[in-house]
Amino acid sequence: MESRMNELNNKGMFGLEEKLSSMLKPVMPDPVFMNHLKTKLAKTPAVLLENSKRRVGLMVIGAGLFAGALTVWILGRLKKK
Repeated sequence: MESRMNELNNKGMFGLEEKLSSMLKPVMPDPVFMNHLKTKLAKTPAVLLENSKRRVGLMVIGAGLFAGALTVWILGRLKKK
């Protein structure tokens, strides 16, 4: 039993390794591309933070609510007189 397992391990799953190595040829990548990729991976990326437009929107909504409440309050005061 143990010799059978050793035989399977040596053949690499029924010769699959040999079949794949004969069918697939290694590819050599372009050295310029590899150097460019290495530089991009090694360099710390610049982090840019954009200003949020959410604050401006909240300020506009707040100003609108304040103006509306002020208008209702002034109209209420004028009707009482």
